[in-house]
Amino acid sequence: MNKNKGIISMAVILLMLLASGCTPTAAPTPDLAATIAVNVAVEQTMAALQTQTILTELAYQQMNPTETPTLQPTATSEYTATPENVTLTLSKDTYCRNGIFAKSPFVALMSAGQTYDVLAIDPNNQAYYVVEPDHTFTYCWVWGEYATVSGDKASLPVYTPQPLPTPTYTATVGPDFSVSYVGQQVCGADYYLRFFIKNTGSKTWQSLLINTTDNSNNATTTYNNTVFVDYLNCAAGVSESDLTPGESSNVAVKISGDPTGHSMTATIVLCQTDASGGCNPRTITFTP
Repeated sequence: MNKNKGIISMAVILLMLLASGCTPTAAPTPDLAATIAVNVAVEQTMAALQTQTILTELAYQQMNPTETPTLQPTATSEYTATPENVTLTLSKDTYCRNGIFAKSPFVALMSAGQTYDVLAIDPNNQAYYVVEPDHTFTYCWVWGEYATVSGDKASLPVYTPQPLPTPTYTATVGPDFSVSYVGQQVCGADYYLRFFIKNTGSKTWQSLLINTTDNSNNATTTYNNTVFVDYLNCAAGVSESDLTPGESSNVAVKISGDPTGHSMTATIVLCQTDASGGCNPRTITFTP
């Protein structure tokens, strides 16, 4: 820019010298037209030089553009911390789970000494809903036993944790049966008590033992067999070699004395005689 000013000054002096001449003379009479012409020439020259200066500066700026910094976006987390910035620090490594129960599946192992943002608290004020940033912003529940909380706990919202799923159990049916008193069969001086037995379990019954007691005189009778035999119309009836699951049979037991009108107790024991083994008893009370 100083160079341009020097050129302007030299041009003005040169024009003035040309206007005044080099031969010394007496004081001339002022020439108004010449003065105007000189002023116009000076102004035109200065305007041309200013235009050249502007073009030069533009060219320089184009060759040397000013570097404008590009702002980088600020990374934001996937959660919003509570306004009061409640945090907790663990004194012991603790599992963070998707519920507050010991059987709730764990999500992450939170390290002792680290601080975590607390988002909510459970209704019993015993567990905290936190964000675990080491696992891509995982949200989970941590038990408060080893937690030291900083901040206003009262400002935390209350969340209800996810309950444990209700387990579905499939009952395993073992050896079982039902029994009921059917009636008595009288054949002369002989008395028979008849029972209805049904296999309600998953195993096969292969033998039986029946103990009957007359509660009025304590008379007891014991009967056992490896077949299930009925006694009807004073003759042996249908017999079954065993009772498979769902199968049933009537069984008759001969006793001593007339049980009519007496309180009777019968204990029926069914057994498995194969490798599975095992026996089940049932006791009933009845009056013939």
